[in-house]
Amino acid sequence: MKSLIGIILILLTQIQTFAQMEQKGHLEFPKNSKFEEEIEVLPLGKDGLLVTIQQEGYARNDEAKWFFHRYDNLMKEKWVTSIKPEYDLKPHLSYHTSEFLYWLFIEKDTPHISIVRLNLALGEVDEFKGDLIGNVDIDQFKVLGNTAYIGGDYVYKPVVIAFSFFTQTSKVLHGLYSKNLDVNALEVDEMRNELNVILNEKVKGKCGLAVQTYSYEGNWLRTIHVPSEDGGSLSFITGKMLNISENETFLIGNYSHNCTDFSKGIYLTRLEDGEQKGTSTIRFSELKNFFNFMNPKRLERVKEKIELKKKQGKELNFSYKLLIHNLIPTEKGSLLLAEIYFPQPRYNVNMSNPLMTNRTSERMETFNFTHAVVCEFDKQGKILWDNALIMENVESLNLVNQVQLNQNNSQFLMAFIKKGKVFIQTLQDGKWTDEKSEFEIRPDPNAKIDEDASVAAWQEQSFLTWGTKKGITKKGEDQYVFYVDHLGYTLKPSPK
Repeated sequence: MKSLIGIILILLTQIQTFAQMEQKGHLEFPKNSKFEEEIEVLPLGKDGLLVTIQQEGYARNDEAKWFFHRYDNLMKEKWVTSIKPEYDLKPHLSYHTSEFLYWLFIEKDTPHISIVRLNLALGEVDEFKGDLIGNVDIDQFKVLGNTAYIGGDYVYKPVVIAFSFFTQTSKVLHGLYSKNLDVNALEVDEMRNELNVILNEKVKGKCGLAVQTYSYEGNWLRTIHVPSEDGGSLSFITGKMLNISENETFLIGNYSHNCTDFSKGIYLTRLEDGEQKGTSTIRFSELKNFFNFMNPKRLERVKEKIELKKKQGKELNFSYKLLIHNLIPTEKGSLLLAEIYFPQPRYNVNMSNPLMTNRTSERMETFNFTHAVVCEFDKQGKILWDNALIMENVESLNLVNQVQLNQNNSQFLMAFIKKGKVFIQTLQDGKWTDEKSEFEIRPDPNAKIDEDASVAAWQEQSFLTWGTKKGITKKGEDQYVFYVDHLGYTLKPSPK
């Protein structure tokens, strides 16, 4: 009897769970055919969400108007406010903190800018206008306190400008204006009140990353180079930073050889008080589950080749393109999520002669995502485990994050959208606890859903999905409606 009870207890501890999704809330915004509208959703976690409707007329004399709708975590409306952007100012980039949403407006072919700041709690709007140093080709925008940092190119060289909300004046950060540098990213450090400018640098045929740190006032503090001078042919492509403690920081990204954009693996650099304390690299072949996206026969052949090369004292090189997410802090250290993709040519066919695609069509790119790799590191930078989420060629017109991650205590729920369905899997201690679950997005059973929907992690045990659906009015006319759904999930024992 005791042995039977023991067996039952063992079986109970091994029961897998699966995530069951259900619709718990719904919002709708009928589109006005008299205007050109763009609608964006900003999840705010436990504080709710913000829906931004950008409305612009088709004629020059029509005024543009923006509406901001703020909702709580039960999808109850808290407030609505609006702004009227000037005609010559066009929205360019946005950034948000826990307190504010910022929108950067620019005037084409001029140095004029305007920054709109929206208080997310109260709905109050402030605007700050000023001029940059000239016509900057802007591709970076971050805000720290009452200073906006704007990065881009000026006369074919990188530049980062600090724009003060108090004085509405600009200041160029020194040490960046060089043809050997490109601004890779801007990282604001709220803990230390600093700005980190991550740069791609190319010196004497070698490529790497440099991190230049500035004070809140825009004064240079320090510069580090990764890899260091003894890094050989390694070239680090991207970098994401995460504070581990008051004086420790992780810099994590992907690396390649000899300046190519195709990654060979992942690196991790530990920084202490701004100084390097060691860099470790992890080849794709060293990750236990990186190649799980392959079919079983191909996977077996690849593993055999890796083992054969190891016995010969050699490495089997693999090259992939990675889209690195922001690092996620965990109790043990940090979580890295990266999506593997490949660009694919796509043509807009000239409909007057569809057969002449090679000569008369505009060449574009789509992006196919095969899988995502997820790794957890401890606070010393040692990898604890890795796994892979199989995506089976999710296609996107934009190179943006497809996978969303929601943390539930020690579990990580990962989700992505493909052809109108949400696919979800749950990780615990680095292992999948269930098979892939599916949830079909159906905000209205009688409406046709746009398959280009979006998904985002929201508050605990829930996601948001949004997109456009097409219905029919009482008059028989087409009616397009923008919808937002709250999808909650519960973890239940698997029927297996």
